[in-house]
Amino acid sequence: GTMSNYPTSTARKHWLYPDVATVERARVDARASALREKQSQLAAAGESSDENALTTEEEALILRYHEHKIQTLCVAFSLPRKVNYTALQLFKRCYTTTHVGEHSLKIIMLTAIYVACKVEESYISAEEFCKGVREDPARVLAAEVTFLAILKFQLVCYGAARPLDGFLRDIEDGGCKATSTELVNCRAKALKIIDALMLTDVPLVYPPGQIALCALRRAAREENAGALESYCESVGERATSTSTRDSERTLKEVLDDIDAFVERGTAPDEAVVKKIDKKLKLWRAKFATKPPATDNAAAADGSKSKRRKSEQARAVADEEAALG
Repeated sequence: GTMSNYPTSTARKHWLYPDVATVERARVDARASALREKQSQLAAAGESSDENALTTEEEALILRYHEHKIQTLCVAFSLPRKVNYTALQLFKRCYTTTHVGEHSLKIIMLTAIYVACKVEESYISAEEFCKGVREDPARVLAAEVTFLAILKFQLVCYGAARPLDGFLRDIEDGGCKATSTELVNCRAKALKIIDALMLTDVPLVYPPGQIALCALRRAAREENAGALESYCESVGERATSTSTRDSERTLKEVLDDIDAFVERGTAPDEAVVKKIDKKLKLWRAKFATKPPATDNAAAADGSKSKRRKSEQARAVADEEAALG
């Protein structure tokens, strides 16, 4: 679909949150209900309460790690930029309503890329893709059904690269006095800024045209391209219909809001993430083999609990490659 469909799209209607606080609230709700459910599983198995769940900060870090991994994998597989954006947005949507402990993060990350390739008509077979990332295609294909259901089958996404190029064309057509060198440099910088913003909550809250303008304006500032910077605030005002909820705010204020997120869009420290990943896997392994409640008496029997421990260990080992 073309950019002009954006205002009426499911992307805007169902997946654009009014503000970052609403996104955070959705995640908190998903986390609370997941933890409640696990709590009752533990109680049924006669086990003590669960203190090993990730903190919200740890969850945010491990999600950002996997989002950054989506970006690097898309580059490694020479996938078009729109696949990169779509995979990221689908992954983000998934984890606003689903807790990080529900499924293997690695598999959902790969599934997001696989589905994005289909959505953006850059098809790659699950076999070929999974061979490149040393993963079993059956796991991705099995997860696909779950992933699509979480997303309510609403898979249309709009990236910020297309509106960015639209603004640049307008500038070339005389929209503003900028040299061709400035334009080339600003485009390259703006794309990097968009990549950073894609690792934040911005794509869940702001439409792609505003993200593109923010990136272009910041790039223009870095390049000291004054005419280009003022273009972003003036022509941009006319070119992007700011959504109704922003009508009382100037576009400049909206761009300033988005701009404040750029610094947050960095890849987290791998060593820190490895620790979080281990903690998450241990926590998930706890629930990997759910003994039926009637087994309580028998579970006290040593051999049985040993067997369960080894099943848990195997479940963890199966997932151990996830950061690879």
